Amino acid sequence: MDTNIFDFLIIISGVYLIYTAIVMKTTGKITGGAIVSKDVDVDNIRDKEGFIRYMFPKSLFMGILTCIIGLFGIVSTRFNGPSYLSLVAVGCFMVILILFAISSSRARKMFIDE
Repeated sequence: MDTNIFDFLIIISGVYLIYTAIVMKTTGKITGGAIVSKDVDVDNIRDKEGFIRYMFPKSLFMGILTCIIGLFGIVSTRFNGPSYLSLVAVGCFMVILILFAISSSRARKMFIDE
């Protein structure tokens, strides 16, 4: 079995993003690093509830998509799927990642920056 270790790392990062989004939604605690950068003081966010409402569905979707891409890579490698499918999946993932980064930047302007 010739599975790429990066596929497992992708899945782990997706699970962490899902976990962070759920913790943010259920406890109201925003942790730095996954959803906001570490240089942001989460205690100084102007509208935490608004930030959570805005970023929770996007973070959850991004985490689920990340896990799916990692699983797709493992399955594709295991069953010798065509390599172009992996490239298409990674391309779609990159587009979603860019959209997530744009959403995160908008959330920072709307809820964090003064």
